[in-house]
Amino acid sequence: MKAQLLLAIAMIASMPSSAKDKVVTRPAFANGGIDFCPRTVIRGKKATTIGFVITGRSSQWTMSPDAHLVADGKTYRMSGATVFTRTADGTVTGSEAYSPQTIYWVDRDSISMDFEPLAPKTQTFDFIETGTSSFNVYGIRLDGKYYPFVLGKPKQYTYPQEEPLCAIEPRYAMAGYTCTMHRHDGTESEVTRFGLNNCFSKDRYMGFSDNSYHIEASCPYYATVAAPYPAHQFIMLMVPGYETTAHVDETAYLASFAKAGRKPIPTQRIIQFEGPLADLQQVLYDEGWLYHQFKPLSTDTLWNALQDKIRNIEANKDYTRRQKDFGRLWAERTYLQRYVECVGGHMTELRDEHAPDLSILKDGRSFYLINNDKFLAYAHANGIDGVVTQWMEGYAKAQNMARRMQRLELMPDDAFDTIPQYFRQELRDMNDSTRVTIANLRDYTHEMKVMDTPDCTGEEFIDMVVQENPGVVLFFDFWATWCGPCMRGIWAMEPLKKEWAGRPIRFVYVTNESSPANQWSQQIASMNGIHYRLPDKIWKTIPGLRGIPQYYIYDRHGKRFYEQTGFGVIDPLKQKIEDALEQ
Repeated sequence: MKAQLLLAIAMIASMPSSAKDKVVTRPAFANGGIDFCPRTVIRGKKATTIGFVITGRSSQWTMSPDAHLVADGKTYRMSGATVFTRTADGTVTGSEAYSPQTIYWVDRDSISMDFEPLAPKTQTFDFIETGTSSFNVYGIRLDGKYYPFVLGKPKQYTYPQEEPLCAIEPRYAMAGYTCTMHRHDGTESEVTRFGLNNCFSKDRYMGFSDNSYHIEASCPYYATVAAPYPAHQFIMLMVPGYETTAHVDETAYLASFAKAGRKPIPTQRIIQFEGPLADLQQVLYDEGWLYHQFKPLSTDTLWNALQDKIRNIEANKDYTRRQKDFGRLWAERTYLQRYVECVGGHMTELRDEHAPDLSILKDGRSFYLINNDKFLAYAHANGIDGVVTQWMEGYAKAQNMARRMQRLELMPDDAFDTIPQYFRQELRDMNDSTRVTIANLRDYTHEMKVMDTPDCTGEEFIDMVVQENPGVVLFFDFWATWCGPCMRGIWAMEPLKKEWAGRPIRFVYVTNESSPANQWSQQIASMNGIHYRLPDKIWKTIPGLRGIPQYYIYDRHGKRFYEQTGFGVIDPLKQKIEDALEQ
């Protein structure tokens, strides 16, 4: 809060204003991205000045020189802008005039922009960078008030106050939720799917239709959704056989993160849940990001953090007995996750003196939250046996088979007989998908090559590719099918391939097993180049690979000429390739 205040003061101090200027701080807005948020609006006779804070996006950003305001059908052009730089603790260290040709980094995370003065009677306006930009912000208010909240009084849960959380059986069934974003004007906005965690086969994703998500699954899934852009999100719990509905007031949701106004917005005004898991979903919404609160400095501090959290959950007068039981399990699951990370994977180190005091992994209540075999070694090390341990053992066996199919290995029909029943359908579906993928790969043109998995280490991989392609510039693109910045970089590069046709350059696209085989085979059909899908054991040992997208450019002499992590704009990357071609 102190850092944000210092930043706001510095920005306001640098803006041209007078005693007659009207200043609006933290204005509410109807729709826009949390990663680009209006903090201050100054209405003067000579200019309207807006201070924005940039909190997200990729490592690089730039602003279109055509950015403008729209109010009552009239357009107001930008006349100038200032970019502010601050340190990690929020201290403003400098400022400079904004230049459209300059690429900025996220540590330069604020900008004030001057526009033609708004008409005196203007009540709301839109900020438009470009037609489809995630920087666009709509319905910025100038009266310092919220938009009307639309959610009424929440429905009461049907469970009695003291009913405990009951155990459930693992099964393969449809899981789903419906998430509706309600606007202040009575309309509904699109729900953004941000991610799906712990997908069993990594080949099965949620079906989406009219703001509803469904997936046939054998274990719980955690999906994250955001409104309207994925800078902030909340966790949705999807348990096979259950449906949950979430109603979200979009403007209240945005205002809560943008901190528009002075008073905090009650949770029930932002989001309300319906369905048999509604009360558990409310706990997950309240306590969902425990992972970031549990800082494992040692196993003792980790255990103490768990006890503090359990006491807070038990003391929450708004929680029923069932909600407190679920909250305790969620906290214990977070404890296990951090404990395993803290001590490492050796059996002797995983022995935990506190294991007998935990509820998680002991009975069927765990099946609300256990969705992989991550804690199997912990269970074995601490002598925890029973239905949950047996389920995790079955999961491990099924996951091993799934990895083989992800490497495009077809399974015989009788291979699934030794797999627990509730995993078989997912594996059979994946086997069918693998069969189709193999057939598709046979039909691709000579303009792209799908390479076999190399027999080498990560350290040897790039040298091998360079040696197999002598005398040409090599552009390595490390990417994934699920990575938005990766795909933007790939799309931006495609037109340049025609420009460089006939010149000594080849494109090498490298992904790993996190890219589902069927999606990968479909996407590379339009990506002319050399394609590798590496096992994780090779991918993880590639030297210098810090993230994705990662780009390496090798000149025609086999020397690394340039490297870059992250995609911002295409022009600098294009120039580096041109420079390498001239070597």
